[in-house]
Amino acid sequence: MAKQTIRRALISVYDKTGIVDFARAIVDEFGVEIISTGGTASLLKENGIPVTLVEEVTGFPEMMDGRVKTLHPRIHAGILADRDNPEHMRQLEAQGIQPIDMVVVNLYPFEETVADPECTFEQAIEMIDIGGPSMLRAAAKNHKHVLCADDPKSYEPILQYLRMKPGESVRDLHLIEATEVFKCTTRYDGSIVEWMTDSDRQALVPAQRFVELIRWGALRYGENPHQTAELLDNLDGDEETNLTTADSGHHSSIALSFNNYVDAHAALELCKELVRGFASPSVGPTFQSVSPAITEEQHTERHLPHIQNPGAHYFVTFRLKSGTLSPDERTVVLDACKYWHRQKMTVHACVVMPDHVHLLMTPHETNPGQWVALGEILRSIKGFSARKINDMRGCKGTLWLDEGWDRIVRNEREFGERWEYIENNPRKADLGDQYDWLWLNHRAWEDLAECDRLESRSHRGKESASEDASEDASEEASEDASEDASEDASEEASEEASASEKQVGQSVATFIKHTNACGVGVAEDAVEAYRQAYLGDPNAAMGGILACSFEVDQSFADAVMDTYARWGKSAGAGGFFVEVWIAPGFTEEAVKLIRSAKKWGERVRLLDVGDMDVEPSETALEYKSIAGGMLVQSRDLVGLNEDQWRVATKRAPSESEMADLRLAWLVCKHTKSNAITICKDNMLIGNGAGQMSRVMSCRIATWLAKENGHEQKLSGSVAASDAFFPFADGPNILMDAGVTAIIQPGGSKRDEDTMAACDERDVAMIFTGTRHFKH
Repeated sequence: MAKQTIRRALISVYDKTGIVDFARAIVDEFGVEIISTGGTASLLKENGIPVTLVEEVTGFPEMMDGRVKTLHPRIHAGILADRDNPEHMRQLEAQGIQPIDMVVVNLYPFEETVADPECTFEQAIEMIDIGGPSMLRAAAKNHKHVLCADDPKSYEPILQYLRMKPGESVRDLHLIEATEVFKCTTRYDGSIVEWMTDSDRQALVPAQRFVELIRWGALRYGENPHQTAELLDNLDGDEETNLTTADSGHHSSIALSFNNYVDAHAALELCKELVRGFASPSVGPTFQSVSPAITEEQHTERHLPHIQNPGAHYFVTFRLKSGTLSPDERTVVLDACKYWHRQKMTVHACVVMPDHVHLLMTPHETNPGQWVALGEILRSIKGFSARKINDMRGCKGTLWLDEGWDRIVRNEREFGERWEYIENNPRKADLGDQYDWLWLNHRAWEDLAECDRLESRSHRGKESASEDASEDASEEASEDASEDASEDASEEASEEASASEKQVGQSVATFIKHTNACGVGVAEDAVEAYRQAYLGDPNAAMGGILACSFEVDQSFADAVMDTYARWGKSAGAGGFFVEVWIAPGFTEEAVKLIRSAKKWGERVRLLDVGDMDVEPSETALEYKSIAGGMLVQSRDLVGLNEDQWRVATKRAPSESEMADLRLAWLVCKHTKSNAITICKDNMLIGNGAGQMSRVMSCRIATWLAKENGHEQKLSGSVAASDAFFPFADGPNILMDAGVTAIIQPGGSKRDEDTMAACDERDVAMIFTGTRHFKH
């Protein structure tokens, strides 16, 4: 299309953003005559821009308090005349009317006005624009000859268009702007209709509701191959995260399907809920050590027993006398290592190998200046596990070597190194993916801070000990022969000088299959959160939707791409791939690694959805189609409203049970009804979804936990129910499986029966007062 010459422009705007600069540019650069009205004309004149008033063109003054300004043939004929029609041009000339080549108008802010609760009916009526929409529609109809604009965002594209030289490629800006104008006037009229038909101001939607949907394109097919499907963007949506506009610049060769979008939505909503519930950053510690400085000689591996340093952190190893442990025996040892956690020691990490054990721990202070001896802890672990294993084997005899060795952990760097050593030990030992006998304390950094705080309190007030420590420190400071020691001292000095504290947040990973969660993990370490989510149900995770709460870097991408080798094969999974991977972002290195991987890495769809830690919109609505109509409802935004919860049983949940109950409650909220969700140690271990009876959901949840190797985790696990239990049969099934705490809305006529059943077995139960049906 050839570029049109602009000689006369009518400018009348309510929103005057950028209008002065735009008007000055078209006058100075192109000699355009500007026709204007009221406040716009005054503003332009004040800025030295020549203006012809509308009344000078029409010969009539502005009337009726501004209701009539531009509604005149000399305006509308000048806009609507078809320049290619000789008769139109003859009539213009006969009436002495000059053509108008551009209309720049934006409308009275009707929607903003009626949104004010104090707005009266009369005020709203006066904010219904008449002349503006009329001129815009006239210009848009005659867009072949007239350029139109309703938004300040159009000013720069119009100037670029006018500045183009003859022969340069010209896009059809006239058609583009005309289309935007008709969209604008349609929305405007729709908002007026909604307001005028909204007699019940308390209703969720007005009597007539207009929803604007934009077609993005056809999908491969619908829910099934014989169904067709389209992707639409809801411009009226008030979502904080939009899947239709998610940055999928890392395209695979396969577009998202209808089912992919449905499942991706479920994964995103669950992940965002868990981020809001669990992943808010909390202040974690920088590593401190108030113990006497440890010499290199003291730091090297030493056989136990030895002189114990008060409050020090230890990396301990002890070995079998002979032979190896079976999988069940390794579980016994792991449970023994965790037994004294938070009682006589804090366990930070532990792994049970076939013939030895690694333990990262801190002995507790029992009385001021008195610490639980390492030897006492190890004797307890060895003695208990030996008795249990000998009973299992039906024999007697010495199981463990009397000796072991330990290493004092001197700083945060060494703590992290020992943690990683324990985490990676099974792979480094060429034992495949034997991670069932690995335990990582997800509160390790908080616990580390608590240990150091108690240690610091213990050492304050011990003047003589402090003097000895300072003497030792000064002597050791003079011994700078060790390069490592000097580097560590430098690191510690840097940490001490830093006033900022390390921010620690929880990482969330979820697997979704057919809109229900089959795996959820929450941990400080991203890989650990993912491992928990995957091992929740390894078979269901295959071909599922993965959502992560954190940016995916190369290291994490490598773990996911290596899922089957690390964990899947040993878990009995038949294979592994991901259909869609959702995250706040992907680093370039991560994308390169994923795409370079053989098989599914080339096909997986990667969606960047931005920050998930955002508050949900309270005004967004949910629609569901039914025969001949639609249902609409507000969103279920109730999450962890713990101020409304109450303990319904004699026993209250423990701290660890409470943490798992929160997770189970949120996962259950996002599971199809009837829903029963079982969690333990910050992971989902069984999800009974979409059953016709609640008792069947209980059976499925417990069966899935056992089927996926979590039978031992069922002992001490917690369960959530999206609605009340009508009878005690469901809770009895859960308690028979090992559940020790339950969370449910309550409200059944037989709540007393359920409470009595829980009390009889010392099971804690919480009533939330909120139901979370999901259909």
